Amino acid sequence: MKKLMIAGLLLISISSMAQDFSWLTGRWVGPGFGGVFEEVWSEPDVNGHLMGMFRYADSAGAVQFYEFWVLDETGLKLRHFNPDFTAWETKDEFIDFSMIKSTQGLLELKGLIYELIGEDQLKISLDLKHGDTVRTEVFILKRQ
Repeated sequence: MKKLMIAGLLLISISSMAQDFSWLTGRWVGPGFGGVFEEVWSEPDVNGHLMGMFRYADSAGAVQFYEFWVLDETGLKLRHFNPDFTAWETKDEFIDFSMIKSTQGLLELKGLIYELIGEDQLKISLDLKHGDTVRTEVFILKRQ
């Protein structure tokens, strides 16, 4: 019984150390790249991790690509997919946005920032690299 109580206390203390990403939960929609962005974030799992998916449709409503990702205390790992669901990255590859810091309403990753700017407004700042040039694109999404 004593070992069970110690294990339970350890589990509680470990789970309380998990970062709280729950503020991202839900469906977010807004303009981007001349079309529409849609992101859906799951509820946190028992470890506090979230999974998510993204869809970009052009101005005519045709899907151009999808993303699937996992967010944990190390950062956000994602893979891209064409409309026919063929992957952009190879079998063992993924895009890794390493964690810089996370607070309630702010998630700062290397090259990507999510910031809650209103109860239901999300500002996303994404660094895009083309050759040696990096530019930051900003998107404002609303929770639906």
